[in-house]
Amino acid sequence: MPQAARVVRAPRTQEQRREGTRRTILDAAVESLIASGVAGTTTLEVQKRAKVSRGALLHHFPSKAELMAATIVHLAEMRGRELKASSPHLPARGRARISAVFDLAWQSFTGPLFYVAMDLRAAARTDHELRRALGETERVVHERLIAQYKELLGPEIADHPRFATAFEMTLQFMIGAAMTALLHGKAAKVEPLINLWKSAFPVLLSAGDP
Repeated sequence: MPQAARVVRAPRTQEQRREGTRRTILDAAVESLIASGVAGTTTLEVQKRAKVSRGALLHHFPSKAELMAATIVHLAEMRGRELKASSPHLPARGRARISAVFDLAWQSFTGPLFYVAMDLRAAARTDHELRRALGETERVVHERLIAQYKELLGPEIADHPRFATAFEMTLQFMIGAAMTALLHGKAAKVEPLINLWKSAFPVLLSAGDP
């Protein structure tokens, strides 16, 4: 019986190795932030978790502030891939699609991206270097977030002239609800409010229409 041909993979390029190391460091930073919060996440701890040299870590992230800001982008990209994978399974249009997309949005506020972002925002109040690093990062992440949800909701909703305001209100509402749920757990009873907001969103869009 003839032997199966072996698949010969081309060696990784220097750029691919560099990107792989960067991703490994960011994954380690996420693990540390989730497990220990901002205070317990040092560059030495991340280096240990990533199993990279000190020089490799500092080459990609010269300071803790830059590493923390990059971690937010990394988490947002991970969540973006999850959202894209979910899009083929959404209802075609209308209120059912809004409801399904907002369920996905709410999941983003009950997972690692939200918890890490809140920890970093709190730390940035007294850490000016971190605040500067997060400022630009959060702007970029916010713009990507809007683009992702526009695509998920579809042009019928995303092209509405009041979409930007209504969706920004949605994000701010969910941030507040998630903080309450984080502090009080199930006793906060925010789920009925989320369901009510799904019904309110189309009303916000149509407010003022003839």
